[in-house]
Amino acid sequence: MIALPISGAAIVLRNPDGIDDMLLADASGGHVEIAIALLERLYGEVLDVPGLVVTDFESLLLQVRCARFGSEMALAFACPHCRELAEVSFPIADCLSAAKPRHVPGVVPHPSRPGWFAMAEAGFRLPTAGDQARVAGQPNAATGLSALCLDETAAKPSHRARVERAMETMAPTLSRAIAGTCPSCREKVKPGLAIAQVVVSEIKRAAGAVYDEVDLIASAYHWPEPLILSLSPQRRRAYVERIRRRQVN
Repeated sequence: MIALPISGAAIVLRNPDGIDDMLLADASGGHVEIAIALLERLYGEVLDVPGLVVTDFESLLLQVRCARFGSEMALAFACPHCRELAEVSFPIADCLSAAKPRHVPGVVPHPSRPGWFAMAEAGFRLPTAGDQARVAGQPNAATGLSALCLDETAAKPSHRARVERAMETMAPTLSRAIAGTCPSCREKVKPGLAIAQVVVSEIKRAAGAVYDEVDLIASAYHWPEPLILSLSPQRRRAYVERIRRRQVN
């Protein structure tokens, strides 16, 4: 069981099954949109996934990814120095440790807007996964997000920087630059980690094998598709590996 850092909601991690993989393999749309759909399928009965503050949304995505693929994560990028394709690896725990919300003195619940906060005359709320999906694809997503989350006073130059610092303190962003070293030229690099994009791409690639795995298991054991799809990805792959070893021998 895990606890989300902002809401404190206690969640029992659920391993996706073959039906989840099939839906994910066929999914279209933006990465945040697909991530919301995946988490709604896994946890929609207990969570308002689009309403999750981005910190909770990204934390849950990382936990789901960790449970499926392990505690290390790799980020591929083009080195800005030598232009070679490179990769940095890092523990997911390092990202999760950054999701530590802190109280900001002077910030109180808004007196008339549920879910909003007040800092002096400025009003704001913390961005949600649904907000991110709503502004995805806009020419300036940051501006669109601000329009959703800042009131007129908070958006003024005299307040905005202080309000945004408070928001980052209250709900730290997990998508950020990851420090590393290019393996080709040995220069220091800081590629940007967009959690929804990286996690969805990784899970979607793995999910793409579901059709071949179902076909192989059904051919070998004559099990019906619903039974095979009810298996966890780990059990499905274990059967596939046994069948392939037998074919080789």
